[in-house]
Amino acid sequence: MIAAASVVAALSGCAHEISLTGDANKIPALSTKALDKTVGLVITDDQLASEVITPGGGGDKVSYHPYHDLELPIYISLGHVFKNVTKLKSMPDAATIQARHLDYVIKPTIKTTSSSPSLVTWPPTDFSVTLACSVADPSGQTVVTEDVTGNGHAEFSQFKHNVSLAGQLATADAVSKLQSALASAPELQK
Repeated sequence: MIAAASVVAALSGCAHEISLTGDANKIPALSTKALDKTVGLVITDDQLASEVITPGGGGDKVSYHPYHDLELPIYISLGHVFKNVTKLKSMPDAATIQARHLDYVIKPTIKTTSSSPSLVTWPPTDFSVTLACSVADPSGQTVVTEDVTGNGHAEFSQFKHNVSLAGQLATADAVSKLQSALASAPELQK
């Protein structure tokens, strides 16, 4: 009886590792020409290392590293919007801005949710990724902030070969919406 209770407790408390990065090359390019601007994408080492744990199915949880997983998809989507994109580990000082000829500095904030009504399988069937990206000019003044949410849904027949599918679909949806929002922001057309 005690052994059975231990097994149930162990199974219901585990967090399964998933990745929110799918095939980043499948992020659709925009039909518009990239803006002739150079931007710096700021994601710190602390953000890259941060882990998030959210609900899965069957009472289990899933764990992932949102900034690490989304760094490449965000970078690729920004490359669809702007002519040049540079990765930065911290907010740049004036010398870095000048040396890299940065027109804008972009700092994303990522929030996620996941859930599943399944009592049997642990992968999440529903996932959301919210990206809030602040775009600042070289003086540090915010030019525009875009806030988009991507959603992903996957049933067992779809995720049985890819347990991360709902999260990957949400990521692809979020970065596609982000690039469209930035490309059409009038503040960045100047």
